[in-house]
Amino acid sequence: SKTPFALNQEQAVSRRPVPLERLLSADRPPAGIRAAVQRRVPSRDCDIEAIEVPSCPKVWVPAWLFVPRKTALAKPLVVALEPGGRNVRWREGELYQSLAAEGVAVCVANLRGLGDLTPEFSRGAAGYARSHNEDEDYAWASLILGKPLLGQRVTDILAVTQALRAHQAVAGRRLVLAAQDHLTVPALFAAALDPDIHSLYLARGLVSYRSIVDTENYNHPFANFVPELLNSTDLPEVAASVAPRRVVLAGTLDAAGKALDPTAVRRLYAKAPNTEILA
Repeated sequence: SKTPFALNQEQAVSRRPVPLERLLSADRPPAGIRAAVQRRVPSRDCDIEAIEVPSCPKVWVPAWLFVPRKTALAKPLVVALEPGGRNVRWREGELYQSLAAEGVAVCVANLRGLGDLTPEFSRGAAGYARSHNEDEDYAWASLILGKPLLGQRVTDILAVTQALRAHQAVAGRRLVLAAQDHLTVPALFAAALDPDIHSLYLARGLVSYRSIVDTENYNHPFANFVPELLNSTDLPEVAASVAPRRVVLAGTLDAAGKALDPTAVRRLYAKAPNTEILA
């Protein structure tokens, strides 16, 4: 018998270009969507809005929007994607309020499966229900239904960026997308589909899907898996398609979670001259 790793190693990859939206089963947000402001409260150096963005029928993406008190359109709007959801680093003196104090608008959103959008803990025996509350089980169910979780999260990002461009508090600012850990993958795909995202900053993200195939004991989340994706594209190619917009990769990891030397990353992204590699 052979392991899945051995079978993958023996299988030849024949590239068949497929449009990203179809590959990911991602949906374009409807035209004219708006962020609904639930409440706006003052903080020490900025105002904070609790907003919700309609991503698709029956799905609303919740987010905190940190609005600088000073009108400084030269400063960007940063859409930050945290694996821990929007309730990370939001307090006074922490990252997002500190950025807003410097004139940078910041939106921190929860994507599907994260934070306030974590799958519901269903009724029944806790030992059984608990597993269905986890990210991996949600990803499996999404694949069974033909809507990969990766594509769902790309849909959420596209909805948020579109709604923010029309939002009065931050309209007119250039939009920068920042993500870390496994959310760097949906962020990169979203930028490839949304030409109005000005630039990308991706920290501690996966270097490539090929790295998963070449690593027998990988630990990358199943949420970013899409059937036959590697037959169509890979992350270095997606980064190249974003050009001439800038992509910054910092602390890039292989599929086992090991930090890669920047020189090795530069070799893999040689065809993406718009990409800056940081340690």
